[in-house]
Amino acid sequence: MFRALLPINHFYMLVAFMALASTNCIAQTSDHSQAVILQYHHVSNVTPASTSIAPQQFIQHLDLIEREGFQVLPLPEIIKSLKHDEGFSKKALAITFDDGYLSIYQNAFPELKKRNLPFTIFVSPQAIDKQFGNSLSWQQLKEMQQHGATIANHSYQHLHLLAKNNHESLNQWQQRTQQDIQLSQQRLNDELGIKNSLFAYPYGEFDQPLKALLKSLGYVAFAQQSGPVSHSSDMQALPRFPASGIYAHLDTLAVKINSLAFNIVSTQPPSQLRTQGAAAPALELRVKAQDVQYQQTQCFYMGTPIPTQVTKIADELLINAQHSSPLNPGRSRYNCTAPSLSKKCHYWYSMPFINEPVNGRWQ
Repeated sequence: MFRALLPINHFYMLVAFMALASTNCIAQTSDHSQAVILQYHHVSNVTPASTSIAPQQFIQHLDLIEREGFQVLPLPEIIKSLKHDEGFSKKALAITFDDGYLSIYQNAFPELKKRNLPFTIFVSPQAIDKQFGNSLSWQQLKEMQQHGATIANHSYQHLHLLAKNNHESLNQWQQRTQQDIQLSQQRLNDELGIKNSLFAYPYGEFDQPLKALLKSLGYVAFAQQSGPVSHSSDMQALPRFPASGIYAHLDTLAVKINSLAFNIVSTQPPSQLRTQGAAAPALELRVKAQDVQYQQTQCFYMGTPIPTQVTKIADELLINAQHSSPLNPGRSRYNCTAPSLSKKCHYWYSMPFINEPVNGRWQ
């Protein structure tokens, strides 16, 4: 058994090292069996900073993606390849936007169109139907669709889908949530002829009942925890790297898009919804050991290293980690990384958690 407990600033040192090593990682990476998905919201200088990227900075992101040797593919093509465990001809990346804001059309679309890059917009049709001031129109979505955009489901009303109404049973919640998702899909089909089964969780929030509902309806679902995707990823909880706000810096973005996906065997705990104030969950991550320098595996909570134990059992690694205190209110996550033995880059896995609201108020 190996126990990793690193200094508080190790995460930031790791990011700096990985940024310096990313170019070498590109040259050495020949296994194109994974992909990276980026997530944006607003592309604007005047929208909330936490979910925005400036138009000029977005252009810098696209320049970086090209310099790093990625092919930008339509999201449905990436999912099809992952489901069939097929490789890509070169490193693959998808660009996604959540919520369908007008700034996507005004500031992102012209540059994406000029570069002939495909992208995906997850929209909540209620905002379009009611013509909210900062929302895209059906006509604008149709125009972008004709130039490489995939339009997909983000629920109809963009509610906290985990939230139950007063005295609502699990079955009643399930029926109400299913109706919202299906109404959204129907509006997308009516206006744009959309028939794909791609869904992004509002706020990136999900738990086991919601995942099960999406799976029963035939959806591949996307969240907001970080990490690359591969054939071993959970198809109802696919990670995406947020690339706006504090996550928009070019150096850290270069690190993230050059990270590697663990070959996942199993993960625990099964549910990401937690009781406020309860002990932090114990993460149990089982992965294939091939190419993982497991002696340097480290997990983090909100950027701070947490006690991490690694046990090698035959050709697998059992990674255990747990934060010592209750989780912060709202959404948080564990991130785990380990160096590659053959490449100058790191494997990356993220497990999200959501605390139940206090007094019914979601964070």
